Amino acid sequence: MKQLKWILPMLLIAALVASLAGFTLAEDAVDAQWQADILKLMDPSHAPETTALRCNPELPDTAEVVRRSFSQDLVSSRGDVMNVRFSFALTDGDMGDGQWTTVTDWLKDLVLASVQNVQADSESLANVIYEGYRARRIAATPGETGLPAWASESLQLEEVATTVPYYPDLSVDVNGDATLRLQQRLIELGYLNDKADGYYGANTQAAVMALESYVRELEQDVIDALPDPTPTPTPVPTPTPAPDTIPMVIDVPLTEAEPEALPTPTPATPVDGVADGLLQAYLYSADFPVTRGMLRIGDEGSAVTRLQTRLFRLGYTTEAADGVYGGGTSRAVRVFQYYNGLDQTGIADVATQARLFSGEATAPDNAMLNLGSSGDEVSRLQKRLRVLGFGSIAVDGGYGASTKAGVENLQTYLRGLESDAVAASASADGAGEAALTVVVNGVADPLLLDSFYAADFPAIPADMQVGSEGRDVVRLQRRLRCLEYYTGEADGQYGAGTKSAVEAFQKRHGLSATGVADHATLAALFDESAKKALKPYVLKVSVSDQRVYAYAPDANDEYTDLVRTMKCSTGRKSSPTPTGTFTETGPGARWHYFKKFNCWAQYAFYIEGDILFHSVLYNKKDGPVTQSSVNHLGSRASHGCVRLSVEDAKWIYNHCPANTKVIVY
Repeated sequence: MKQLKWILPMLLIAALVASLAGFTLAEDAVDAQWQADILKLMDPSHAPETTALRCNPELPDTAEVVRRSFSQDLVSSRGDVMNVRFSFALTDGDMGDGQWTTVTDWLKDLVLASVQNVQADSESLANVIYEGYRARRIAATPGETGLPAWASESLQLEEVATTVPYYPDLSVDVNGDATLRLQQRLIELGYLNDKADGYYGANTQAAVMALESYVRELEQDVIDALPDPTPTPTPVPTPTPAPDTIPMVIDVPLTEAEPEALPTPTPATPVDGVADGLLQAYLYSADFPVTRGMLRIGDEGSAVTRLQTRLFRLGYTTEAADGVYGGGTSRAVRVFQYYNGLDQTGIADVATQARLFSGEATAPDNAMLNLGSSGDEVSRLQKRLRVLGFGSIAVDGGYGASTKAGVENLQTYLRGLESDAVAASASADGAGEAALTVVVNGVADPLLLDSFYAADFPAIPADMQVGSEGRDVVRLQRRLRCLEYYTGEADGQYGAGTKSAVEAFQKRHGLSATGVADHATLAALFDESAKKALKPYVLKVSVSDQRVYAYAPDANDEYTDLVRTMKCSTGRKSSPTPTGTFTETGPGARWHYFKKFNCWAQYAFYIEGDILFHSVLYNKKDGPVTQSSVNHLGSRASHGCVRLSVEDAKWIYNHCPANTKVIVY
């Protein structure tokens, strides 16, 4: 019994230690070697698979062994690219290029002949290629093409390796069709805002890095979905005393052992800008998710940047991608949804993004234009705005302030039409008025352009006459002002000034001069061929002659009729009168004060900037003319302006309207 007294405690302690040390992980706990990689994200059958058949030929010890390889790509019936690679040992030294070309041509023929009916998997492909190589190593029958004798003796096959599907690793300066295909997909997904040209440069590398970062997010999603990896120890059983023994107290501290912490899994895909075969296989497969979830106003980050980049590429926005989902992005999404048959919510839900990041995404017929846009589409817009009475806009292909103002005029016009239609509909239905959709912001978005270029746009408004008013009168006045028949404000009131301008237009175009804007007049007015108002004169300033010549139009509307010659004083050599053709001219003040020279002149008529036609000088207003300025007429004496006699200056002031052409030579 004395021995038992010592043995029992020892057995119990041993059992206790064993039970504490022997705990196991739960069945669904994470293995210590587990990692989140692309293979966890895709169907394994879509991943590249390589089969290598090694031949291990016996090479003579004395041989000078040189190794060469040859690679051949193939395309399967379903479009997969397959790769076959041969590795050889050359036992008699290296071959010349001509000899090696003979071998590679033979291998190409072998591969093409061997794979006619093979399954598109790497193992089947490797076996059929290897068997074909063995069968054709030496010609078996007359007519078959075997290797030349010199090649058969020195060429030893070491390995045949096949990869299906095959995607070559792509990185900077790896160019060609594979890079072109990658770029096209990166553009579709909003990672690349550049052209697809097959050249792997810095922009393509940055796009691949953005893709890799996205894949890491997907891998992290897998990690986050895993069960808690912390191991749970097995409960320690309470020792039970043996029968017929006295219970004893075992003075051993029974503390729970701390479980060993397992390494936390991390995403495995590197962000290095290299598109390896596995990354490409995932990218091109149906397993690749184009989005991780819905995007809406207030969201920020790389997913929003991708969305904005893709919308920009398709022509739904002109704003640079900034990664912030604001009102402009929401409107661009709504317009995209309209053109792609989706609910127009302005929210980029999964269905919207699936369409956007695909080859089926529909671009608008007319891409968005905004301040800073340029090119032929801007010129087209400018011309139509100008012709249809929405602004006196130069057709220069640059979307500047005047084009923006013209677009705002168009939007205001369309908003008025929409308001009338909504009011009429509400009155007929007895319902409240719906919200208007046209926004006056100076941005020519696709919907606006579609409406403007549509066949049913009211290019020619209804007839107008004295007493008419409203938005169509504004268009009429703007168009008449653009063609220089009207100089008043576009106030929408058809008064005497508008009537006079319409009469002048009608006379110029051989129409009955009634002053009524009937259909024939409006059709001629809102047309590209409408003629500008014929000015009474063209003024030509000869610096060498110190003369101003006024020409009137002849029977062919050419300014060849000399009607007045005027002696003048142009600028001195130190401050010459600028030469050129000037059209934004017009009368100024009756009396003009030159602050810098503390003198006056009459009948100011602006040529350009502060360069004027004006009379000879006065020391004070209404005082006598300075005789020196009169004496210098006919010689260079001014500070850049063109001085004239009082009578000649008055004649120009009274007979030459605004926008009279002035030519200084």
